[in-house]
Amino acid sequence: MKKRKVGVKNKNKLITSLDSTIRKGNDPVFARKFVTWGVIISALMVGVSLFVSLYFNPERMGKRKFEELAKNYYETYYYDKFMNSIDSKVYEEKMKAYEKSGFQPVLLRQLLLYQNGKYSDYRGYFEKDGFNCDKNATSAKFYPVEPYGRTDYTVTYEYKCEAEG
Repeated sequence: MKKRKVGVKNKNKLITSLDSTIRKGNDPVFARKFVTWGVIISALMVGVSLFVSLYFNPERMGKRKFEELAKNYYETYYYDKFMNSIDSKVYEEKMKAYEKSGFQPVLLRQLLLYQNGKYSDYRGYFEKDGFNCDKNATSAKFYPVEPYGRTDYTVTYEYKCEAEG
């Protein structure tokens, strides 16, 4: 008696026919995957381009760097300078007075020059092609808040910057 292998020939034929439909692009599953991946990649590209245009925008970068400079100035320089200039007995009274009126505004020019020009390399963020800040009008004003520690303050920014284009 001979054993016959049933269906082997048909199975080979089916695999070859699937291979030929995929090669031809007639497979609907392949087409759906292709479209889905195309949409995903396109959405990622749009997202990346929006991120780059927003994050590396000279105007936004200038404002971020100005805020960083102002924060460093108050927390590492001005707070210590002010604390050394007042008597500890009148500390609360003085700080309460400045809580409403705020300290003298600090100009961008001062921020770039304090600590012997340590931050002068930041100047490039405010003098770029298509973006320029007035260093004598752009300022930050600090308002201390209770309990009047080094990081207990609010700040208002006055931007005098122009973006060309």
